[in-house]
Amino acid sequence: MLRLWRDRVRIALCPDRVITLHYKAGLRPRIISKQIHKCVESGLGWQSVLPTLQAALSKTDWRNADATLIISNHFVRYLLLPWSDVSLTNEEKAALLQDRFQEVYGEVSATWDLRLNAGSFGSPSLASGVDKNLLAQVKTIFDSSKLRLDSIQPYLMSSVNDIRRNFKKGSDWFVMVEEGMFCIALLYDGQWKRIRSRQIERDWLEEILVALEREILLDETDGQIIKVWVYAPDSRLSKPIKRGTMVIEPLPPSPRAMLSPLDRHSYAMAVAGM
Repeated sequence: MLRLWRDRVRIALCPDRVITLHYKAGLRPRIISKQIHKCVESGLGWQSVLPTLQAALSKTDWRNADATLIISNHFVRYLLLPWSDVSLTNEEKAALLQDRFQEVYGEVSATWDLRLNAGSFGSPSLASGVDKNLLAQVKTIFDSSKLRLDSIQPYLMSSVNDIRRNFKKGSDWFVMVEEGMFCIALLYDGQWKRIRSRQIERDWLEEILVALEREILLDETDGQIIKVWVYAPDSRLSKPIKRGTMVIEPLPPSPRAMLSPLDRHSYAMAVAGM
């Protein structure tokens, strides 16, 4: 069956819920079902969400459909691999990546599936790590369903592809917020320069502002007007905020996913990168 005529299902895997969107195939795809499946248990890492994923897939008739799974940043670790002008084999790149993750995250990274999103010439590359056991169990769940798992994507990477058009020449600060955590990144001419992930313990906006102030000091841009793009669909942040030399500019969820303005927030993660 041609891919154009296969239904598409977008699925988001979060610590406390699974989000599903079913698009009917055709020249003008349309949404025929959408649902947010709440987890019975949470707080146990990715293990607590897999029963919810399995239940969500077992109850739905999705024959002849391709699935894209977006994985929450809670379940992904990121780092930047510096540019090197030395030509390396694939095996050498893999060893270098493993060494770098072990240096940053310790021995636990030996159990992760590591992927590299190569940057442009002269720029660092963004790398991600996901627990191999998580990926294996996800694939087992899909194998027993009526869906074909087409791709697995980290939320950060998928979303940046959506919003990169907002970034201008020069430096851009970007913050991506999920419930309970956020990622701060610095890009220059659209290329990664710095990335940090942090847990949120109190008020998310205040924690982000404090973290940004530290990062900007490290970047030696104190005194300049700094624009920070914030992607926080769950927060409904809609107006710019100014603090000192920072201007916090909210980025709305993409309108391209054929969702109502209200649903764009609730289903933003599932449609990232469409």
